[in-house]
Amino acid sequence: MLLKPSGAISTALLVVGSAVGGAYAYHHYRDADWERRYAEYQRQLQGRLTESERQMQALNTQLGVARARLVTQDTLDEKYQALLTARDADFEKFRREHALAIKSISQAVFGLQQRERGGTETAHEEPPAPARPGAPMASPARQVISYEFTDSEGRVHLKDPNIWLQGDEDLELTQSFQVEGTVMQQTDGSLMTERVQLTEVTPDGTGKYRPLTQARLVDANFTYANAPRDEAPLSQRSYMATIGSSFRTSSLVRFGGSARVLRLGPVGFAGGLSSDFKSLEGSGADAFLTYTPSIAGRELGLVLGGGVHLPLGGARRVLPNLTLSFVVY
Repeated sequence: MLLKPSGAISTALLVVGSAVGGAYAYHHYRDADWERRYAEYQRQLQGRLTESERQMQALNTQLGVARARLVTQDTLDEKYQALLTARDADFEKFRREHALAIKSISQAVFGLQQRERGGTETAHEEPPAPARPGAPMASPARQVISYEFTDSEGRVHLKDPNIWLQGDEDLELTQSFQVEGTVMQQTDGSLMTERVQLTEVTPDGTGKYRPLTQARLVDANFTYANAPRDEAPLSQRSYMATIGSSFRTSSLVRFGGSARVLRLGPVGFAGGLSSDFKSLEGSGADAFLTYTPSIAGRELGLVLGGGVHLPLGGARRVLPNLTLSFVVY
């Protein structure tokens, strides 16, 4: 059933008014949220921290947490350039080729104290060197004794050709270390912190490593840049109020809610529920592709969509569906 001209005009005005109101509300609250986050960022950047935030940014060697500091991206880039040496030339070339930006810099000092128990040691007397024919007989000397030690894990190998002679020892260390770094961020702020752990490990024969000794964190610094973003990440879910239409149905317009669950640039996919509040055919699930228009790089908060409506009842089980949505969150 088609709407009368006056009804069509009223519906059009309702749709346009809802869209404009939704776009205004979206920008109003998004801009307000951005201003709040930016003010919070400036406070933290200037070092005006709460007691809880100071504890989060302080060095904690017992927990392995580094001393952290929030800086601007320019300051972080300057610090990175100051740390570069000739040994970093290959990595710096790699970074520039792949357009990689510096987001944080970590420096850590660990202390590792170990005690070996068990192992294999050998000591035996070395036969004296044969005397050369015609050479005078050497005076009796202390018997040469050589010594070797290998720890039970095969990491330490000590060789001493002559225990009576100082300076001829040969100590060989073969060690493997596992470094774990975990970066965490405030759920409602820009502050971050890093936990770093160093563990000596040894192969267990199955392709994995068995931990031996946990090193103690002595000192660590974590410098990072983390300014708030104006736009949400592209993969972030959006919740929307939706106005849909399948045309040539008993009710031209349906109202409902939807969630955009996938987004790739301006396009995405959303699903939701809508109803005309009059019939089972006008009520059901929606699935549609979305397009988010923008002006001068700034999203309008409006989402255009096209897909299908799946009624709860009625003769037709699938209806074409056009939607106009506005982002609520």
